[in-house]
This record gives sequence, structure tokens and C-alpha cells, in this order.
Amino acid sequence: MIKLLTFILVLECLFISVTSAADGVGFAFNVSQVDTSGEKHLLLSDTTDVVKDIQASGFLLTFSVDIDLNAVDSSSCAFLVHVITLGTPARTYSRNFTVEYGLPASIDDIPGKNNANYILTLTPVKRVNIDTTWCLFDHHVSGTYRFNPTAHLDIHYIPNSFGDFYWDYVKGVMEYEYRQFKNIFGLNLPGKHDLFLCPCPLHSVIWDMRFGQMIDPTRNTSYVLYSQNTNSADPFVVMQTAILRQFGYSPPFLTEGVAGYLSFALYDMKKIFAEGKAVPLGDLLDTYVYFQTAPTIADRTSSTFVKFLIDTYGIDKFQQLYKIADDLNLALQIEEVYDQPVDSLEQQWRNYVDTISFDLRLFGQFAERAEAMFNYDLMRYYADAMVQQADSPSDSMLAMMIQKEACFLAGDYYCATLAQETLLKLRPNDPSALLSLAGYKMMNGLYAEARLNLEHGLEIDSTDNLLRCNLGLNYLVTGDDSTARKILIEVADNPVSPIAQVEAKIMLANILRKSDRKVDRTKATGYYQDGLNAFQQQLQINPAQPTAHLWSGIASLGLDDTGNAFKNLETALFIETRPFYIGMINLWLGKTSDVHGDHNAARDYYGAVLAGSSAHYHQEEARKYLDKPYSQ
Repeated sequence: MIKLLTFILVLECLFISVTSAADGVGFAFNVSQVDTSGEKHLLLSDTTDVVKDIQASGFLLTFSVDIDLNAVDSSSCAFLVHVITLGTPARTYSRNFTVEYGLPASIDDIPGKNNANYILTLTPVKRVNIDTTWCLFDHHVSGTYRFNPTAHLDIHYIPNSFGDFYWDYVKGVMEYEYRQFKNIFGLNLPGKHDLFLCPCPLHSVIWDMRFGQMIDPTRNTSYVLYSQNTNSADPFVVMQTAILRQFGYSPPFLTEGVAGYLSFALYDMKKIFAEGKAVPLGDLLDTYVYFQTAPTIADRTSSTFVKFLIDTYGIDKFQQLYKIADDLNLALQIEEVYDQPVDSLEQQWRNYVDTISFDLRLFGQFAERAEAMFNYDLMRYYADAMVQQADSPSDSMLAMMIQKEACFLAGDYYCATLAQETLLKLRPNDPSALLSLAGYKMMNGLYAEARLNLEHGLEIDSTDNLLRCNLGLNYLVTGDDSTARKILIEVADNPVSPIAQVEAKIMLANILRKSDRKVDRTKATGYYQDGLNAFQQQLQINPAQPTAHLWSGIASLGLDDTGNAFKNLETALFIETRPFYIGMINLWLGKTSDVHGDHNAARDYYGAVLAGSSAHYHQEEARKYLDKPYSQ
């Protein structure tokens, strides 16, 4: 069944009828370790808001924490704190507190690794109104999430959310890297890891907002943000959870560092050194300083230093360090295990980072990974680096193919055009290269040049209906409906390219429905229905196809079915991540709103077309209909 955005409709109804503010308390929390002399050392300090009657769960260094806020008034609050320690055997602690705002509540003598002693201090700072309108979900409530199993994970998602459509993308990235990681570090964990794809920062989770994630190794669970605009579903969370479960606690510098072993942190670290932004290694071996440092700097430092230790001195020596280190003795234990001062290791590590070279395929691999995570700016970052480092014609061609795709996905059509022009010089008689170049030029408004490319492509291969379909589009967006009609009829009547055929039918129908001749309008209805049927069949097989929803919406509008037009176009907008198509969807949502009689809403959609990285011809249409409503 095609997934509909029912949860968005529910939220809209709630927004209209229910107050958005929930009663809550803003908490500050500290985790400290007590040394043998009784002195407390602050390791972690952060804040979180807790909603009354929604249990908030998280993992703070070496133990899981659940907070139940039971009562709130103007001067104090009552709450239950439940702690579960990491390791075997796990120990649990529960305390009920009634505390005035500004006064601390503590659980002392929480045992940890190497007989360490921890203190959790929670201070209710003030009563707060928490806006829960757009994030009502509570993962503790049965039925909120569904899940799909993979080899090593159960991936949980809220029905009809972004995660429901794209959980298999997450599966691909997670499983690919976890298998490598598992083999390198000899992991043999029982059971599966529970990964929650959260569409928003759930109030039932105490988030680590450095990267919008939360791991909970005591429960073999992690939580990530996963929506059209935010994706923190990095394999890092599964790796760190697995390491903590397999080998027990060690300072975050080590656990986060080893979790990033397969990342491309070395490339970033080179730049951090070159730009003079690195923090002295010795400083970051202090857990509190590590957490207070800019997250990207801290992460790249720990990942590359741990990789240096493992690659240079071996995994056995690192595991020896891991087993004996805690938050108060990390620097000392590094010096003891590696039999040299930290300063000496720091110089070796810097030299390791400065002198390492990268296989060109790594840039392609991480560009592909970034694309799978819908991080198109990061994809382009790696693609641009790949182009700069390519030193042979074949490598340059591969790098530019990735670069032009990354530029398109990032919404930079001039960059995509330049890359495709270079590729065309290497393959001057390639119809597909001419098609791509023409497409990018049209996005930039270079219609005459694009037409020449399309015509050249058809001279080389007169049977290529994708070229012919785009030539019809070229005439259509330049106002020559008559020529566009003739070309699109050829494509619509030729089944050699089903995709081109069905899109041509809908574009042709948009021309014919304006005809004075009844026979043309009747044909238009048939073409719309053919197109709608074809795309609906695609969606029955795989509902995560935003372009199929888009074209279904266009066809539905052509059939005067604004209800289904809105439904399909809104679904397309919800799951689409590419700026070109987002612009096109907003344009057609504007047209649908105009047909529905709501020009104010239409103007908002047209404005979104103009504000985004939309194609030139979509922007021209949007500009046209801003003041003069679209009509059929």
C-alpha cells in the first residue's frame, strides 16, 4: 500500500485544537568520578528538558539513566531517577526526589570500572513550558514504532515517517560498515542492536546533541535523528555501542575514537592541522575538556589518534590500553602501555596524519556513503577532493562523473554543467553525456545551447527517446507548444523507453487539455490516466519513489482530482531530498493550490520555488503565477 502522510495530518489537527505547551522542568546534570583521596572530578556536564509524565532515557558515560518527572509546581518538582550500570553484573539504583529549583539531587557511590566511584547530580533549574506539538512521539509507548530486521540490527521507525520510506538505505550503510568493524575487532555479541530512526528529537530521549544521537549500551540500543533535513544515522552509533558492550567502559576519547576507525577522519584531520585548529592532544585526554571541545575537532582527533595507535602498534596493545584506562588515568596509562611520553606519541601521530596518502577509491566510497545518507554537500566535498587528486585520464573521468552528480544533487547546476562539459570532451559522441549536459544547461536557462546538444545526440542515436523527450521539454519551456506537441507524440507512441514514454504522455496531456478540440481533450484524459496508472504501479512495488509521487500528482491534477494531487505531491515533497525535484514539486503544489482556489497557499509554494535551488524554467513559471493564479 502507498504510504500516506497520516501522521502529518494528525499533527496539523493537534496544532489547531490542542495547546502546544507541556509542563516540564529544565535539568542540569553532572557526572563526576571520585579519586582515591575522595576528591571529585567533573567528567560530564549538560542540560536537558524533561516533560512531565514522559520518561526521559539516556546514557551518561558509564550508566543508563531514566528520569520520570511526576509532579511540577512553581517552586519545586518531584521525580524518580533510575540508574543501570554498564558491565556484568549490571547494578541498578532508584531514588525518588522532591527538590526545590536550583538545589541538587545526587546518587552517590555508583560503581564503575577498576573500582571507580561515580556521582550523578541532577539539578532541576526551573519550570519550563515545552513545545511538544511537532514531536509527540514516545518510544516507550508500545506501538509507536515498527521495525524491520537486518542481519545485525532491528531498525525501528515511526509508520509513514521518513525512516519508514528509507530504512533500507540505513540498513545498507550500517550493515556494510558493521561487518568490517566486527571482523577487525573480533566482536561476538549475542542478539541484535536496536536502532531507532527518530523524525525529531523525542522528549523520551536524553540526547547527546553534539551530533544529534544517543547510544545506550546497557540496553543495546541507539537513537538517531532521521528526517528530510537531518540525518545523524551514522554507523558510529552502532560501533560505539558494540565496543562498550563487548569490552566494557573506557574513556570517551577511546570508545568514540575506535568507533570512528573506519571513518574518513584522517582527511579532515589533515585540514584541521593545516588550518591551525587542532587542540593539544594532552588536553583532550581529559574527559571534561573532550566534551567541551568543538565536536568535530574532538571527534577527528580521537578517531585519528586511535587509528594511529592501532595501525602503528597493533590492536593487541590498544586493547591492553582500553582495558586499564579510566577517565582519571588515561594519559598515564597511554604512557605506560606504549612506554613513551604522550608528547612523543603526539608528534608521531601528527607525522602519521601529515604523510598519509589516500587511495582515490576512498573518496568515491565516502562520496557514495554521503549520498546514501542524503548529505549532498559532504558528497560534493569528497567529489571535489577526488577531482583534485586524480592523476590519470581514467581517474579524472571517474572523479568528474561523481562530481557532476554531487553538484546536481547539491543544487549547483553550473558546477554540474562544467563537469559534464569536461566529460563530454572525453566522450564527444556519447548520447547520454549530451543528454546530461543538455539537462543541466536547461536548469541554468541555456535553452538554445541545450537544444543543440539534444539535436546532436539524436543525430548520433535517432532511437534515443530520452533525448527526444527532453527536446520536447525544451520546446515546451521556451513557449513552442506546437513543436513540443509533435515531438512528445512521437515519444508517447513509442514504448522503447517506458520512463520517457509515460512522462511524455503527461507533458503532452498538459498541452492537449488546453486545446479547443474535444478530441484533444479526450486524448489528454487518456494520457493522464495512462501516466497515473503506470506510476501507481511503480509505487505499489516501492513507495519510496518521490518522482513517481510527483508525476502521479501532476496527472491527478490534470484529471481535476485536487485531493489526490495534493496527497501525492505532499508525499513527494516529504520524501524528496534533491533541490531540483523539490523545486518542481513546490511548483505543482502551487498550481494545485490555485486550482483549489487558495492563492495565498499557492504564493507560498511559488516563493519556495524561487527561494530554493530550482531549475530556471521552474522559477520562471513560479514567478509568472505569483500574481496571476494558475488555471487549467
